[in-house]
Amino acid sequence: MSRFFKHRWLLLAALVGLVASFPPQWYPDAWRIELSQWLGAPAYRALPESEPAAPRSVRAYCPEETPDYRAEYNIAGVRISASPVCQADNPWAVAAFVRGTNQVGPEVLMKSGLAPDTVEKGADLDGDGDPDEIHIRLEVAELNGASPESSEPVMQFEMAPGIKPGLWVFTPRYVGMATENFESLRAREGIRAPSPAIRVEQGDRVLITLENTHYMPHTLHLHGSDHAFRDVSGEGNDGVPIASELPIMPGQSRTYELQLRNTGTKFYHCHVQPQVHVMMGLQGLFIIEENRPDNWLQTLNIGAGHVRASSVGVRAQYDREYDLHYTDVDAELNSMIQASNDVRTVTESMHRRYDVTEATSDYFALNGLSFPFTFRESLVLTKPGERIKLRVVNGGRDGMGLHTHGHTMTVTHRDGIASPPAARVTRDVVWIAPAQRLDLELDT
Repeated sequence: MSRFFKHRWLLLAALVGLVASFPPQWYPDAWRIELSQWLGAPAYRALPESEPAAPRSVRAYCPEETPDYRAEYNIAGVRISASPVCQADNPWAVAAFVRGTNQVGPEVLMKSGLAPDTVEKGADLDGDGDPDEIHIRLEVAELNGASPESSEPVMQFEMAPGIKPGLWVFTPRYVGMATENFESLRAREGIRAPSPAIRVEQGDRVLITLENTHYMPHTLHLHGSDHAFRDVSGEGNDGVPIASELPIMPGQSRTYELQLRNTGTKFYHCHVQPQVHVMMGLQGLFIIEENRPDNWLQTLNIGAGHVRASSVGVRAQYDREYDLHYTDVDAELNSMIQASNDVRTVTESMHRRYDVTEATSDYFALNGLSFPFTFRESLVLTKPGERIKLRVVNGGRDGMGLHTHGHTMTVTHRDGIASPPAARVTRDVVWIAPAQRLDLELDT
């Protein structure tokens, strides 16, 4: 009998000890209050000391070396609106794109960094006060690619802190080095993702010369634009290899001849192995503006974003205009140009071994940048009571939903075609398929 009581008391003591070991938060509130009255509040237990972390460098919101390009300027007779974002476009380059690099003075050209023949503007064919002969020269640049002389990628362009995927871009012609200086590996101002937005006027005689400064063949295809399939000499003019013409080999160039009739927001891209070349960054907005008198256009908008010298038609209806170019990056594809500097190895891995059906979207970018760098230059800035025009292209491999918190947008154009007023829709989320373009009207 005594053994029975002894074991019972041991069991009871074990149960009491088990209950007493429960964390206080496990008890009902009434029990916790009662226990604190009996035993007093539990004593404070200091937390263990934190282990000191390695110091990290903190980046300034706006890089200290950023030139003061944000103010309003009047250069070569071109009014360039203020752009309060951290990293605004070079205003001298904007003026040169509006007037023509062949028409501005040496000081403007020098500060822009552009070659004299980058954007040549000629005769006013219809007598309405603006040039109608436009000749644009583009090159192909590789960003964050491998180098036989450095373990670091060269022509560096950061999409986000520490994120430097390999990219290919169309770029205007510059003079001097492709990097900032002899000691820097960073790409110079203006050579960046995305490829520049191109603006021309309805009816203009446009020549676009693509100089292939890259090691792979490329073309230029104007997606959705109405233009002659062949030029005046009978050569292909559409940029689709074999179907239209042979691709432009390294070191060669080709001039595309256009006289565009229909206005709207279009898309241009390379059509060689498009599942690779387009996704590597060889794509950009191609915008055909309505023909208006005295309509001097900003022919190139570097890095897309805020248009600092909008057309006459846009200024008549909107307070501000933005080009928004969305893209995504497959780390497997974009790292191939960083694994080797051998053209044969890169070509085989990208054109033969890469399986686009297994592609993944690892990084997402707006105008070439991902968070938090989007805050530096990709902001859409507005005030109450303003009307903003947004030209949007989805250059990624998947559809996307574009949402404005607290505001709604009206879809005025789809793929460059105006929607009748009765057919326009207003939403706070709009869906954009790959390669699709939308013109949006944002009232604040």
